[in-house]
Amino acid sequence: MELTGESKNVEYKQEYSKTILKTVCAYANFHDGYIVLGVKDDHIVIGVDKIDELKLSVENAINDAVLPSPYYEFEIEEVEDSSLLFIKVYKGDHTPYTYQGKSYMRRDTSTIQVDMITNQNLILAGRNLGYEDLPSPVQILTFDYFENLMKRQYQITTLSDDLMRTLGLISDDKYNIAASLLSDENTIDSSVVQLVAFTDAGVGRIKDRMELSSGSILKQFKDCMDFYRKHINIGEIIESAYRKTVEDVPFIAYREAVANMLVHRDYSVAVDARIEIYSNRIEIVSPGGLPLGMLREEYIDGKLSKPRNRKIADIFLRLKIIEKLATGIRRIKEQYMNKEVKPSFLVSENAVVVVLPYVNESINQNRSLVKEVRDTKILMDKEKIAYELIRHQPMIKRVEIQKHIELEKSQTIELLNKLRASGIIIKVGNGPATGYKILE
Repeated sequence: MELTGESKNVEYKQEYSKTILKTVCAYANFHDGYIVLGVKDDHIVIGVDKIDELKLSVENAINDAVLPSPYYEFEIEEVEDSSLLFIKVYKGDHTPYTYQGKSYMRRDTSTIQVDMITNQNLILAGRNLGYEDLPSPVQILTFDYFENLMKRQYQITTLSDDLMRTLGLISDDKYNIAASLLSDENTIDSSVVQLVAFTDAGVGRIKDRMELSSGSILKQFKDCMDFYRKHINIGEIIESAYRKTVEDVPFIAYREAVANMLVHRDYSVAVDARIEIYSNRIEIVSPGGLPLGMLREEYIDGKLSKPRNRKIADIFLRLKIIEKLATGIRRIKEQYMNKEVKPSFLVSENAVVVVLPYVNESINQNRSLVKEVRDTKILMDKEKIAYELIRHQPMIKRVEIQKHIELEKSQTIELLNKLRASGIIIKVGNGPATGYKILE
């Protein structure tokens, strides 16, 4: 393994200490990773002595203190005439893996204790279950909307209990949360979707708003499509002998992004999903970050399928709302393949944001103007400082920016909203977890 610096998957330690057991838990809980002994914090290689004794000490510590026992391997490498001990820890199936009764995860290059909701998800994952598998809090449910779609697709006569069991929506003679999400009542409070259309490129005047707070998530999908048609320009042009549909935002890209949000959002988190339509882009915000164990690179690459809600994903697949798993991100990218602008995929631990820029000529000109403003440094001094802070520290918080630019809270918010309106930055997350990133 080449020494390239610490990351989410690599941790360097000068020598063995019990603190590495927390990182062992983090890797076993979420994803494979390396712990390298014999490298100082400043990445200077010093090596370790008595490797066989060290291996035995580490092995005994992991086997005695980490529960259940994770799978790991040792590798010894010679670097700069020094011996390094690599501990390769593999993602386990029997989560949560704990040290002194606590579960851990990696956040960038740090190891931290997981919160209560993440720990609950680890427990469910260890039982090969998800939040959708838990019993529905309400058992008197109807499925008229779902049944009509199934009748249309499969020519069934009725959505019987036997069919519901086959679909995995009834377990132990009880409806589960997946069933409740698909029901006409949809009693899951954490399934709200906020739809907002703004008059311009910033969070200024709202021209339309909808809250989807009840009803089947299948009906939510339809309502989201209707909101698009209401606010996104769709026209036709003639090229040679053929008519060609022209959309400000490619409908297929929007459709895939919304389907991904409904299928993969974390319904255990009491945060609303959001679809925000601006004059130059659409932002689709899915609460809960990526599914446990999925890396940002795997998500962006769009080739790995790891549905958080398998039963919901199966229903959307059966109804042909999604074509097949692990194709959504690639289909979104394909819609922008020959366009000057590209979609953005912003991932934090609290949310996944898909940004779909407009592709029409006027918006491209506007984005070129933004680039020109940025390149020629016409930005005001404090805006330049804020921009550089965000560029060098993705997901920086508003309070940190405020300290550096020495403005009041309201003035800082106004400045950040101005940068957002220009299409330069984007806000990610909600509440205390809110941060800012450059919109590439």
